[in-house]
Amino acid sequence: MHTPSSLRLSSGFTLIETFTVVGILTLLIALATPSMLNAIRSSRMTAAGEIITGKLVEAQGLALTFSSDVELRFYKAAGTELDDSNAGQYLQLLQLVENKVDPAEVDEDTPLAVLRPMGSSEPLPDGVSISDNPEFSSLWKLQMQEEETPKGNREYVAIRFRPDGSTDLAETEDWHLTLVEYPTQDSSKLPPNFYTVQIDPITAKIETYRPE
Repeated sequence: MHTPSSLRLSSGFTLIETFTVVGILTLLIALATPSMLNAIRSSRMTAAGEIITGKLVEAQGLALTFSSDVELRFYKAAGTELDDSNAGQYLQLLQLVENKVDPAEVDEDTPLAVLRPMGSSEPLPDGVSISDNPEFSSLWKLQMQEEETPKGNREYVAIRFRPDGSTDLAETEDWHLTLVEYPTQDSSKLPPNFYTVQIDPITAKIETYRPE
């Protein structure tokens, strides 16, 4: 038979054991959280890299399939649309097609061919952007162009893929882009977590690099 004092003693030990378990779990969570966050950030960076490489491969494939020029545009961020998690950058494929207009409306300024979007645009994942440092992203050395949109003009650079699978990139340059976390503290150096995509201007062969 348990006395009141023994019951109080038993309850006291149970409470101590509970606090001990909670303390151990809290410690384990605290130790595991940085690793989990790093894994999530790394996975997000890899996903962004796969979006870029996927669009490059798709652009070349469409140019070969349709025997027409296909353009891949890389849109820069619009300052008015930024927040703390989204760089506002996205990609868009366009195909060069015949400009079908009424012959009666054709004049010397009417283009014979126009670029038409192929599918929807592809935004980069939140928290990831193409580095604005030309040393890490020579892509930004291309001529900057503007496109009118309902939300205002958007700046972009573009790679044109030809029907033979080549690109319009200068053969004398080393063309690449590097994905980094956004916002970045210092754009003058690469952070530990980045993803570099390099493209051959002639064959459009793609090579990628991720830090160990």
